Amino acid sequence: MRGFLLLILASGLISSGCVRKQARQANKLVIWESYNDEEHAVFTQIVEKFKAQNPDIEIEIQRIPFDGMEQKVLTALASKTTPDIARVDYAFVAKLADKNAILPIEEEEIADIKDKLIRAALYSNFYKGKFYGVPDQTTCIALFYNKKIFKAKGIKNPPKTWNEFVEIGKKLTDGKIYGFGMHNSLWWTFPFFFSFGAKFMSDDLKTCLLDSPEAIEAFTFKVDLYRKHKIEGGAWQAGAINPDAGFRNGKYAMIFNGPWSIKSLQEAGIDFGVALVPEGPAGSATTIGGTNLVIFHKETKPLAMKFIKFLLSPEVQAFWANELGQIPLRYDAIPMVDTLKHPYLKVFIEQMKYAVPRPPLPNYTDIELTFNGEMEAALSGQKSPEQALKDATKRVNEKILKEEL
Repeated sequence: MRGFLLLILASGLISSGCVRKQARQANKLVIWESYNDEEHAVFTQIVEKFKAQNPDIEIEIQRIPFDGMEQKVLTALASKTTPDIARVDYAFVAKLADKNAILPIEEEEIADIKDKLIRAALYSNFYKGKFYGVPDQTTCIALFYNKKIFKAKGIKNPPKTWNEFVEIGKKLTDGKIYGFGMHNSLWWTFPFFFSFGAKFMSDDLKTCLLDSPEAIEAFTFKVDLYRKHKIEGGAWQAGAINPDAGFRNGKYAMIFNGPWSIKSLQEAGIDFGVALVPEGPAGSATTIGGTNLVIFHKETKPLAMKFIKFLLSPEVQAFWANELGQIPLRYDAIPMVDTLKHPYLKVFIEQMKYAVPRPPLPNYTDIELTFNGEMEAALSGQKSPEQALKDATKRVNEKILKEEL
């Protein structure tokens, strides 16, 4: 709530001109980034390469804790001390765009790279007909499975379909081990929804559609993994062993996870594999996460775009992917990725082909929290999956989305 009030205050000050405008240096960029230590080291190398090619341009990097970036930006908007570029979470872009706090990026400004960027990542910035940022990092989730447990149970391959997933899950579950450990949140449930052909929002972003027959079928299937088939170990419950911990200690043979966990699992010596999310009636599907770069000042926008395009060049994207084992943002960088060095990256790159953009919504967090509570009611048996989705969708449409209109 404090952040929302700060954003309203900042937007009011911007429109009224009550705060003195910042003076910008034409040849200098101030960039706020929130990478971890390993990513920061690689980003710094990229910046140095850019400066070597553009010696007349000065770049000042300021590191901001990831969890503190939103508050830092809101405070800076109110005091007119924003940077030229900031790295923000997907969900924050729409909030900033809705209050005219960041600059739109015209299609002609990215015409040379638009079709070369991973579409799901780029369109996380598309709000009310305009782009308000470009991705700098993207991720998705896939199916992780414990090879040691699979071998002990005589299972050769991971499931390719949801029907196979249930069959294999039953073979894996024995009282001590469960076939699957899952999260209860809207974001982690999107692969179920999308693989059954459900849509999250209407094209105009005015109506939530998660009470559709496809959504109900998908969520019923997810609930059945726990309540009917009994192959899910209750990892979604408060106080339970969460999916990550349960996968590490052998309690859950399969979980959803992302490339951010690869290194730690390898260091822990766990024999695991990564496969595509099982196919439903609409095929495989995944949800998308990551961060975007947004621009605040007209005076330095051309310079900001020049740096961003350098960051998104195929050579730099391949360098980023090979150094960090992360998904490149350009299709034409994929052939340059060293999949021998990062074998799991090949699966995530393939999974990204089935990624569905998360619509940029200013009140996405409120929507997620509304669904999380209702989905938990269904998982715990207090409501049917159908009723839970209908109740959540109704509240979202009548209260949260109606307030945005």
